[in-house]
Amino acid sequence: MRLPLETRYNDYDTKGHVNNALYLTYFEMARVRAWLDVVGGDPDAPFILAEATVRFVKPANIGIPLGIEIETSEIRTRAWVWRYRVLDMRDESLVAEGSTVQVMYDYAAGSPVPIPAHIREGLGRL
Repeated sequence: MRLPLETRYNDYDTKGHVNNALYLTYFEMARVRAWLDVVGGDPDAPFILAEATVRFVKPANIGIPLGIEIETSEIRTRAWVWRYRVLDMRDESLVAEGSTVQVMYDYAAGSPVPIPAHIREGLGRL
């Protein structure tokens, strides 16, 4: 799935490029959209984020149009991995990439649970 990223003025640091901390926010924006697609629009997200990584490739300067791609790269019993690519949309070159590990979670019990079949199916489509 590919989405446009709308940067805001406060996304940029004093050097005129997107601050490194914002990339995790961009990942979150894609993750929310992906989750809505996986479960058919239900905003309740019964998972926790267990891990996040970012690899920076080149700066995204003010005025560069950005996009983000998200895909499911691995589905485990209780967790899955989403991979992200932030792109310079002028030439689709890679700006940054990373991944997050989500764990299905029962908030009432306070523990991880297996991924339900309908969510597993939706993750497989992404």
